[in-house]
Amino acid sequence: MTSSTSTRVILLALALVSGGYGLASAIAQHGAEPRLQFPNNFDDIYTKKAQGSGWDISSPWLRPDLASSSTFNDALQALWRNGSGGNFEVEHARARLRQILSTAPYSAELWLALALLEDRRDRGGPASLNALKMSYLTAPAAVEIMSVRLDTATLSDGTTDTELAELVRGDMRMILTRRADKKPTILQAYRRASRQGKSFIEQTVREIDPTFAPSLGG
Repeated sequence: MTSSTSTRVILLALALVSGGYGLASAIAQHGAEPRLQFPNNFDDIYTKKAQGSGWDISSPWLRPDLASSSTFNDALQALWRNGSGGNFEVEHARARLRQILSTAPYSAELWLALALLEDRRDRGGPASLNALKMSYLTAPAAVEIMSVRLDTATLSDGTTDTELAELVRGDMRMILTRRADKKPTILQAYRRASRQGKSFIEQTVREIDPTFAPSLGG
């Protein structure tokens, strides 16, 4: 086989591989379910009905973005079923989240979903708090998940962790000084918070926005 023939064969093979990848990617895109969103109300995480899913795209090698969305949807659906699917479903969702995050640890939503699943196994435990910290560190000003993060942090005694407390305080500072429309999320979190969580919220509000402090008693 001449060098020119070998080159043509190699180029043809590369074209076939590239075309096959493009076709597989397009098929995956067509069959994938839309990425879900965290509810604005923390209670809705455990009361919403699980939705039907599209294809289960668990391998990140083909389309990491679709695998991330599929994994996130799987985790939310496990939370929405609130245990009706049994421990296997929760463990499966946790395993998928850990797999995705081990190679692409950049999604605050995925870290928060993992924190919630870990929290169901051990309320305020190290695994949950560490995942929650990563959610803050990867997106410290993510308005769309602030309410869920605040609730998760204050339901337990997680704010006794100095690092986490500072991260939570950063979200609260943004709400109190720049996002007045999100202030009701602080009131919602306060009503559900543990004794430690309530104390943390009260202290933070007094420090940042004393005029809002009386609202906590309302």
